[in-house]
Amino acid sequence: MRQPDAIIIGGGIQGATIALAASERGLRTVIVERNELAAGASGNSYGIIHGGLRYLQTLDIARWKRSKNAQAWYLEHFPEFVRPLRCVMPLYRWRWRSAFFFRTAVLFENLLAKVFKIEVTLPKTTFIPAAATKNQYAKLPESGLSGAACWYDAEVTNMPVVIAAILQKSGLDSSAVMTNTEATELLVREDRVAGVRVKNNTSGEISDIESNIVINCTGSWAGHWQPTTSTAVTAPTAAALAFNLLLDLPAVGDGALALSVTPGKGRCYFMRPYPGGMLAGTFYIPAPGMTEPQVSDSAIQQFLSELALAFPGLEIMNAKVLKVMAGLLPDTDGSGTSLSSQDYILSHDLEGFYTVLGGKLTTAPLLSRDAVKRIWPKKQSALHVIPPALDKQRV
Repeated sequence: MRQPDAIIIGGGIQGATIALAASERGLRTVIVERNELAAGASGNSYGIIHGGLRYLQTLDIARWKRSKNAQAWYLEHFPEFVRPLRCVMPLYRWRWRSAFFFRTAVLFENLLAKVFKIEVTLPKTTFIPAAATKNQYAKLPESGLSGAACWYDAEVTNMPVVIAAILQKSGLDSSAVMTNTEATELLVREDRVAGVRVKNNTSGEISDIESNIVINCTGSWAGHWQPTTSTAVTAPTAAALAFNLLLDLPAVGDGALALSVTPGKGRCYFMRPYPGGMLAGTFYIPAPGMTEPQVSDSAIQQFLSELALAFPGLEIMNAKVLKVMAGLLPDTDGSGTSLSSQDYILSHDLEGFYTVLGGKLTTAPLLSRDAVKRIWPKKQSALHVIPPALDKQRV
């Protein structure tokens, strides 16, 4: 194997889009993933590529613009795997999620799209009258119901397939995508990274891959992949557990329905059609110290109870849970009560070692491009000669 320009640890959406962004600059990478592609939070996410409309509630125009551009990127480059998703949200009088506030947000978004010249190939937002909303969703809470907003985001139909397509577009062959292979040690010499020692989880074979750049894209495990030398900045640690439930219930409508326990305000849960039933998500609970996603029966019952309150009469408590899709997410302080929505591109005291950690599935491609530009300011690849004698640094 020819020495790659970089070794990427992690085969989720962040690692895959780093590989793609690097290939666009003429660089060759290797992916090392201890499980299968998209085995972590990427593959177990709800799969919505949202356009950032929610950020206009706080006038966060920068985040809205970034989400909108990222959504357009997915739809343009992978239309066979990313499709429009119809979303419906009931609106209630005298609540934040009212017809007045939603119409205002949509008008503002349309204005911003013209100002920034952003075009996304999705149907326009419409509003459903109260009578039609009640007719279509007969079991919704009716007190104060004034209708519903209907907008379109995008959804990933199969995350592992999307990631495989991204890697194929990156030009990586099977030898450069090392699944079921765990990175066990950083190889270093004179305070600079020189490669990674890996172990094949199937055969037990141990080998070394040499490169002067190693990029940590392990998501919620990023904090565990710190070199033992002091670091300039520490990556957030995984302390929040997120999960979705596949229920044996018929689909409610022909798209995603956004509901909250208190009609018109509070955290939204989405329910949408999914092969085999209805997918509900996403539920978050603090999980400080957890190293692998494990969802207890009590957490599942808590989520089902909230769904039942949000949509009374749907008999959610009697539904069979067909699948639990869980992942760990980084938080801001280690308590698990506040998710980290920031994007991180961290350099460390060990030269050549970087951590790239994204706060959102949607904006992963843009973060990857930013990271590649920072790691390689010049477009051409610049390989460094690594001396044959290597020290091994355990992580």
